[in-house]
Amino acid sequence: MGRTRAALLPAAAWRQVSKRGLRPEDVALVLRRLGEAFPHLEFSRWQVTEADAGSEVAVDRVGVTSRTLRCHIPVAGLGVSVRVGSPAGPVPRRDAVILRDLAVEARQVLETPSRVRGTLTDFGSLAFSRAVARLLKPPLGWEMVSDTLRALQVLASQTYEDRRIPFGVILTSHAAAGHGLSFESKRLKALTDGFSTALLLDREGGLAGIIALDSARETARSGLGRPWWFGPLADSAARAGGVGIALTRGGDLLIAHRREMVASQRSGRWMLWRHTELLDRIRQSWHTRGRGDQLGQVIAAVYRVALELVTRRSGGLLVVASTRDGGRKLVASRGDLLGSTRRIAEERRLDASLAGQLVHRADRRIMADLASVDGALIVDRSGRLIAFGAMVKSSSSSVTQGARSRAAVAASRRGLAMKVSSDGGISVYRHGRLVLSL
Repeated sequence: MGRTRAALLPAAAWRQVSKRGLRPEDVALVLRRLGEAFPHLEFSRWQVTEADAGSEVAVDRVGVTSRTLRCHIPVAGLGVSVRVGSPAGPVPRRDAVILRDLAVEARQVLETPSRVRGTLTDFGSLAFSRAVARLLKPPLGWEMVSDTLRALQVLASQTYEDRRIPFGVILTSHAAAGHGLSFESKRLKALTDGFSTALLLDREGGLAGIIALDSARETARSGLGRPWWFGPLADSAARAGGVGIALTRGGDLLIAHRREMVASQRSGRWMLWRHTELLDRIRQSWHTRGRGDQLGQVIAAVYRVALELVTRRSGGLLVVASTRDGGRKLVASRGDLLGSTRRIAEERRLDASLAGQLVHRADRRIMADLASVDGALIVDRSGRLIAFGAMVKSSSSSVTQGARSRAAVAASRRGLAMKVSSDGGISVYRHGRLVLSL
């Protein structure tokens, strides 16, 4: 926890926090979760100053442009503030509004005595309920959205016939037909899976029916930011003019609007998915010419494969090598290379069918299955497959990192590496350093 605190606030600030009766571990968790909600933005280190009595939460523009915002949270007589910037241009107003809602929620949570407030695992739920409510025009009632999300979170901790429960709902602006959704009925708990069917809710959260989900035609080169299996719910929600929410068997909540995954709660962390901005940040680490060039397409395809692994809760390592020879040198054993004569006959036949595949033109479900095999999936900058299920030579730079992280650091010195953790997080490395964490 010491290193985490130091990264968030200067060392002297933690003494001020403790003197005001705040629990440093609570402050650290809230500030970390607030920053994690906006992976496409850049947060400076938080600062602590004395706060004037009666001061309010503020999110203000810094300078004449809107590329940087200052977020100020008064709590227990202290002012906790941070600068938030956008590498891609002005910070969108929608993000500034969500940031302010999260800051207000942070203040409320930290000023509530721990014996009263209970756990901090729900931090962000109120702010994201408001954000989801604003996705539709006219906006939904955020209290209804909050109640629906809370019901799904409770469902995530339950089982049906000894199995975790997946679920799907679509929030709409339809006229109210009943009261809010309740899962008291055992039948309702097993009624949908969020993949083939979903419950349709009216604007008051009442049950308006059940629909079969159908995905629009999507090609392998589709640029939509979402896992493939999430397509039927995302597309059906878009046709209904609503917002789709899926509860996965792993207990994650995924939220879809206009056919894309726009937000999620995974392992207690709420996060916005601004796919265009995230991809721009990843591409900038390689200084590609733009989104339309071949390398840009390869990086986008690998990113979408990572999205597949995220919702499967399947760890993996995806590498785009600067050169084909460099990618081959990453592999610890020559037998792990595609087409190696050291592989058994069945593997060589599979390799032959994959030899001409380009990651940005292949079906990403196939690439996701290849990436799920223990080891790394490696392609060159043209998208050609070099290896899958390969053991990669690791870096010895930090004994505190896990084996997959050390392999990602080493691989990123010869290209770009995306490490997907089994808990659903994505870490992007380039030149041996962390570029982005999702």
